[in-house]
Amino acid sequence: MKRNIAMVALPAAAAAAAALLADDFVLRFLAEILLFGIAVMSLDILIGFGGLMSLGHAALFGGAAYAAAIAARQWGGDVALVLGSGIATGMVLAALMGVVVLRSGHLFLLILTLLMGQMVWEVAFHWREVTGGADGLRGLPALSLGPWTLSTARALFLLAALLAAVAFVVGRSFVAAPIGRALVGTREEPIRMAALGYSLFAVRFRALVLAGALAGAAGALFPFVNLYVGPQSVHWTQSAAMVIMLVIGGIGSLWGAFIGSAVYLGIQTYLSAYTDRWQLCVGLVFVLTVLLLPNGIASGLRILRDRLRRRGA
Repeated sequence: MKRNIAMVALPAAAAAAAALLADDFVLRFLAEILLFGIAVMSLDILIGFGGLMSLGHAALFGGAAYAAAIAARQWGGDVALVLGSGIATGMVLAALMGVVVLRSGHLFLLILTLLMGQMVWEVAFHWREVTGGADGLRGLPALSLGPWTLSTARALFLLAALLAAVAFVVGRSFVAAPIGRALVGTREEPIRMAALGYSLFAVRFRALVLAGALAGAAGALFPFVNLYVGPQSVHWTQSAAMVIMLVIGGIGSLWGAFIGSAVYLGIQTYLSAYTDRWQLCVGLVFVLTVLLLPNGIASGLRILRDRLRRRGA
């Protein structure tokens, strides 16, 4: 009980402090970290718990971003409409992807998710009348919640923090529930799980749809935080970046997804101002993480915490 309270109280206190002390640029940057953290966490459910490697996850995130932006242009920036359109789009794209890819495995699964993701990119890049093509979509209306307008960086950050908290609780509940245990079973002992009467396709399909809903929710807010959405957000390179974030943060650790997102986006945002070779720095961090912390930064922090506790005892 105390652990659960700490897991909620500490991030809430950090979010409150950031909302009070940080400037607009930092708040938007932190909101972007939280949104990518949600998307990477949803990818972790597939890879870390289901063993389902995907290079098409950006299609769920970016496709929802496009859907939310288009819906806001047509009907206004109501938060319920924006989130609803993003979540629905993420779930639909995940369901379509699941029907095609989940009957394959390993290398074929990876290739099929890549192809499905690139099909979404083709639509976003070439359907210029709707998506803006290579120029993307800008000039979106401000988000609103009833009579309140959520256009300031502080409001968007708090909304992203609330969404991250809800998404983390949903993801944690899923992996702790029987369906989450069954998902781990399909990764470790697929033949035995099938012999016990489990449908491997059904278990994995539900996990993929949930991951699509979480990635879609994050993607729905992304255009309003970033003030832009373009075809790069659905490209396979964005999916690869999410995998890198996940490895750095820690596969199998839901909260490690936010650490990996912070490290990757921090290098991209701040080091790119000094050098064009910021991707080399990401590669070095990635290699060092794999060599020194195979289970990611989250695992290293957990080990450090346990050692400090033992010393204190």
